[in-house]
Amino acid sequence: MMQPMRVVLATVGSRGDVQPMLAIAQLLAAHGHTPVVAAPPNFEAWVKSLGFEFAPLGADMQVYMEENREVMTGNPIKMLGAMTHYFSEQIPLQIKQLVPVCQGAKALLWGGLALAAPSIAQHLRQPILGVLYATCMLPSSRHPPPMVPWHGMPDWMNELLWRANRLLGDKLALGTLNAARSSIGLPPVAHLRSHITEDCPLVIAADETLFPPDPEWQGRYPFANFIYFDDPTPLDPELDAWLADGEPPVFVGFGSMSAEGTDRVGKLIVEAVSATDRRCIVGAGWAGLGAGSLPPGWRVVREAPYALLFPRTAVVVHHGGSGTTASALRAGVPQVILPLILDQFHHAHRLHLAGIAPRPVPMERITTAELTEAIHTALEMPDGPRLAAAERLRASDGRAEIVRRLEMLVAAKRDSGLS
Repeated sequence: MMQPMRVVLATVGSRGDVQPMLAIAQLLAAHGHTPVVAAPPNFEAWVKSLGFEFAPLGADMQVYMEENREVMTGNPIKMLGAMTHYFSEQIPLQIKQLVPVCQGAKALLWGGLALAAPSIAQHLRQPILGVLYATCMLPSSRHPPPMVPWHGMPDWMNELLWRANRLLGDKLALGTLNAARSSIGLPPVAHLRSHITEDCPLVIAADETLFPPDPEWQGRYPFANFIYFDDPTPLDPELDAWLADGEPPVFVGFGSMSAEGTDRVGKLIVEAVSATDRRCIVGAGWAGLGAGSLPPGWRVVREAPYALLFPRTAVVVHHGGSGTTASALRAGVPQVILPLILDQFHHAHRLHLAGIAPRPVPMERITTAELTEAIHTALEMPDGPRLAAAERLRASDGRAEIVRRLEMLVAAKRDSGLS
């Protein structure tokens, strides 16, 4: 029987980066452990409402993204400049904030942009496990790096882009990371990417069938499947009654995305969805969708548990973030994905190849007619592929595999006499 232990779960990013850590925290607590969630300060109230200890990590991401909207764009050049400035400020801050939080903990679990976590675990000689929410974060000739929105290119082009990605990653953050490592007595690392993907164990929290591994990885990165959060929030009674009072609606929401892409597509939603003759639920998200005039009977929701909402919709129109994609897949509902940045293009591409979603059109380019057509296409696609995925995911438990691996790492260190 595993002895109770204090575990720090460090993550930096949007809700899609924080919610999986809360799901893992739920299971850790059920196993008798004490999870400490280190996350951006705008998530403090949510973490504490679930009964978990909270530690601030990094900047308020909602404020940061609103003030630096060029980050939320499919243009790699604009994104690079913004991210260079971000890492120069945030990596030293992560070191300063995380070291005292991790002292006395038995293990460190990290995800998102908490890039200082492997260095802190090395400094404190703690077991560490990293969680990736998308396979496109790992080098492969089968897909481009996450900052590249173009998929379906030849293998040689993907390989070339990954070489460039390694150089860019070093230019973005390697100097800052090594300066931060020096401040806690650690030697420099040669490359950012190899430090992140090779110097500590990683697990992929994605469905291996839809997002298969590259054989060249040779099993180095095990899969744990998607991580699902037990949201204690009930469905709003008025929304529940509205759903029951008509045919399943279209849901449109882009989560934590807010930029020119969400601004322009927000103006298309009314015309595009109205052309389908269906009701609509607009998820406000960080972009504040649905703030203007809407057709009679439409609903705007700020928060709603997707596990309860999505199965009662006709189609989900979203950005392709890992969390929303996973929730829609498990619900078995048709999807329209309008990717904006990073792994969203990868998710959209893979689901299209699997026959689960129409061919994606980037959020920044979609037209009213294209969005209407995509909704119709999603509704007409064969049920088989998405229902098979839903059945598989309802039987999965990615967080259990991650907790098991974390406990194994701690036990291995204890048995070696190093604890």
